[in-house]
Order: sequence, then C-alpha cells, then structure tokens
Amino acid sequence: MSSIEDINSLIGSLSAEQIKAIMTKVASKKRTSVDTSRKARRIALTQLYFDNAPRPKDSFEDYLNHSDGIREQIISGVEAWK
Repeated sequence: MSSIEDINSLIGSLSAEQIKAIMTKVASKKRTSVDTSRKARRIALTQLYFDNAPRPKDSFEDYLNHSDGIREQIISGVEAWK
C-alpha cells in the first residue's frame, strides 16, 4: 500500500493535461434530481381522506363509520396509489 508521500510525489509528477484526463474520468456524486414520489404518495393519501371525509354537520357516529371505512380500503389496497 502506498503512503501519502508516494501519492503526493506521483501527483506532483503529472502534467496538467494528465491531471485533466484523470479528472474527466472520475465520477462525481452530484445529485441531479430529487425523488419526491414518496412525498407525493403521502400527499395523495391525505388528500383522498380529506376529499372523502364527512361534513361537520354529520353525526360523530357517521364520521367514525366513514373514517374507519376509508382506513380499511386504504389498508386493504382497494385503491392503487402507485
């Protein structure tokens, strides 16, 4: 295994063109895009719930039955959200 001094001397002996050729082949880890699919899925599920939630004038029992039904549909996979 090479020591740091060996690596430094090797880099010092390279010409500018050789360093440029090496750097063009070195891959960088720059992120070019951000995956927002998980966030979009969460937002869609929340929007589905609030679009189908019962109105405030309904009774609390109707609200519980309705919310439990929506929850069971989402868990069972009746609707595909992918």
